[in-house]
Amino acid sequence: MKITRLRPIRLCAAVPAEHRVRSRSGVRRFRATTLVRIDTDGGPSGYGSCSGNGALIAAVIERVLEPLLLGSDPTDIDGFWKKAYVRGGVKEFGSRGVGVVALSGVEVALWDIRGKLEGLPLYRLLGDKCRERVPVYATALYPDEPDAVVERARLFAEAGFHGVKIKVGFDLAQDIQIVRAVRRALGKRFPIMTDANQGYERDVALRAADAFAAEDVLWFEEPLFVEDIEGHALLRKQGRVRIAVGENLHTAYAFENFCAREAADYLQPDVARVGGIGEVKKIAALAREYGGALSLHTWGDAVALAASVHLSAALPECAIMEFDATRNPLREELLREPLEVRHGFIIPPEKPGLGVEPDPDALRRFESLGTETLSLRDETVKTST
Repeated sequence: MKITRLRPIRLCAAVPAEHRVRSRSGVRRFRATTLVRIDTDGGPSGYGSCSGNGALIAAVIERVLEPLLLGSDPTDIDGFWKKAYVRGGVKEFGSRGVGVVALSGVEVALWDIRGKLEGLPLYRLLGDKCRERVPVYATALYPDEPDAVVERARLFAEAGFHGVKIKVGFDLAQDIQIVRAVRRALGKRFPIMTDANQGYERDVALRAADAFAAEDVLWFEEPLFVEDIEGHALLRKQGRVRIAVGENLHTAYAFENFCAREAADYLQPDVARVGGIGEVKKIAALAREYGGALSLHTWGDAVALAASVHLSAALPECAIMEFDATRNPLREELLREPLEVRHGFIIPPEKPGLGVEPDPDALRRFESLGTETLSLRDETVKTST
C-alpha cells in the first residue's frame, strides 16, 4: 500500500460576539486550524491536525512533505519523521515553528491510517489504556470582573470538571484579585491553575508565584517568555508554585532542555504543534525520567482533541488533560460524532485509528471561510492561547 496524496484543509469558523474572549493576543473573533488528509491507493485515508491556519503551513505540506511521502509506505511513521525532520526540507524552516507544526499534522494522519489498517484504536497502538476515561480541566476563565469570573468557575465546577484555569499575565493586582476570588468561591481543594501566556517579566513573575502559591494553585503556566529557560528554572527554585510549560515548545529536544535544567514540573506538549504522537511519547519518557508529569495542551480542533484523548488514556505520565471550554465550532461541529465531556471526563473513541471522522458538510462550510485571507489578528496562529 502506498500514499497517493496529501491535502491541507484550511478551516476557519466565526465565533459569535457573545462568546468571544480576550486573550493576550487580542479578542478572538475566529477559530482556525489546518487539517491534513492523507490518501492511499485502495486503503484508508487518515486525518491529522496542524495548530493554526496559514498559507505557510499548507505550503510546507504541499511542497515539502508531500514529495517526501508520495509512493511511501504509510505505516513507516518513524522513518518518515526522521526523513522529513532530520534530512528533509522541514529543517529549512528551523527546528521550531511552522515546519514542525505541519509535520505534526501529517504524522498524526499516518497514525490514523495505521490504526485503520490494523483495526485498532490509537490507544491500543500506544500500548492500551491505563485509564478508562480521561479527566479534564476547563480552560475558559479570561479577564473580567471578579464576580463574572467566579460565576463561570462555579458552573464548570458544578459540571464536574476536575479543575479550572485562569488566564493571568495582564495586570498583576487584577490577576491576584481574580485568583483569590475564585479560590474563595470554590474552596481549598478544588484544583485551580494559572496561565500567564508568557506575560510577566522575572520580577513580576516571582511576586505572582508567591501570591498564587498562597492560593494553592496547582501550577503556574508559561510565566515567562518561552525561550527563557534560565528564568523558569530560577522561578521554580525560588518560587513556591509548580511551573508548567510546553504549548509553544517544538519537538522533544526542547522539552529535554527544560527538564535537564530543572525548569518545569508539568510538561504540556500539544500534539498538533510538537511534532506529532511520537514526540509526545518521547516527552512522556522525559517526564518519567525527570520526575515530572504530563498534561496535554489542547486548543485547536476536534481532530487534535481526539489524538490528545487517546494519548492521555494510554500514557501513565498524563495527570490531567486540558479542555478548551470556550465556544469553538471547529471542536463542536466538525465531526460526525462529536467528542463530549461528561461529568469531567472524556472517553477515548473505540473505532480504529483516531476513531473520529470529519463531517463533509462541516468541512465544506468551514473551508470556504478558511481559505480566505485573514489578518494576523483574526487568524489563530498566535503562539499563546
